[in-house]
Amino acid sequence: MFAKFDHRDTSLESLLETHRRLVPHAKVDLSNSRESFRWRGELGSANGLCWWQLKSDADWRCWLPHEEERFVLELPRSGVMGARLRGKEILSRPGSALVVGVAETAWTQAQSHSDSSNWHEGIKFDIRAVRRLLARTFDGRASLQTIGLEPHLDLSTPAGQTLQHLVQAIGTAMRDERLRSDKATALISEAALQLIFNEFPHRFSDRLDRYRPDATSRQIGAAVDFMRANMHQALTLGDIAEAVGISERSLQHGFRRLLDTTPVAYLRDVRLEAVHAELSSVENRLPVNEVAVKWGFTHMGRFAARYHQAYGELPSGTMKRAGGVTGQGRGS
Repeated sequence: MFAKFDHRDTSLESLLETHRRLVPHAKVDLSNSRESFRWRGELGSANGLCWWQLKSDADWRCWLPHEEERFVLELPRSGVMGARLRGKEILSRPGSALVVGVAETAWTQAQSHSDSSNWHEGIKFDIRAVRRLLARTFDGRASLQTIGLEPHLDLSTPAGQTLQHLVQAIGTAMRDERLRSDKATALISEAALQLIFNEFPHRFSDRLDRYRPDATSRQIGAAVDFMRANMHQALTLGDIAEAVGISERSLQHGFRRLLDTTPVAYLRDVRLEAVHAELSSVENRLPVNEVAVKWGFTHMGRFAARYHQAYGELPSGTMKRAGGVTGQGRGS
């Protein structure tokens, strides 16, 4: 689902109704009258992941249902984002992200700064995916209630910069249905969650290495075989680790130690091979961008650069030599 809203051509009620579809039972209060409220926004959801971007000239507060466990990431672009967490009010400004991660959060709010509008981007992760990742990473010892993740994430750090890029990639995929593949959505969502729990402070930060026994060469070989046999599926790091019976951190450490790469990079290269094979086939009738998305590549510029680095030519060159379709689109 994807919807784009603007106060000039749609009603506020349509925006609120869509918001309720993404956050059921939530209540939104505005600081001024609905007639003078100016806003525009985008909201989307796919595969249990919700994304939104909203800009307005009014302060607002969203009251959240207490019974719902959630994991939400809010990135203020202008103005201030706030939340009431376990009875304490927390404010976050541009340059940091706000994490709303437990059922004890009573509300979130957006406030304008001086005369500017408030503008923020947010993601609501599939809570089942969050629970699975925590269980796999910490062998069932951590949950959202016990991990004590800091509510502020510093976006000026390398990890923070990477997190912003991942959020932008999710937004790009939500806006363009051609880029909204199950593979890409699952991988980007899991990458963002892993980055948050591995790189930002929480009560289990000093224990991460304790849950990382060395993976054997046999287990890494089994992981490689599993990737190649299932690369057409929307694989996540957790899926691969579970298939060979090791933790995600063990899997990552084993790939670095034995193959000098990461599992995600290896899977990307395997899928790049699949793209090359398909574009090299005389039977292929799909344009380059559709073949790329089919195998999980959503950013055509980066895809074309990696393809050229691996095969010494652009994807369109491979297709032309095979006598395939010539209308490949951007990034070919």
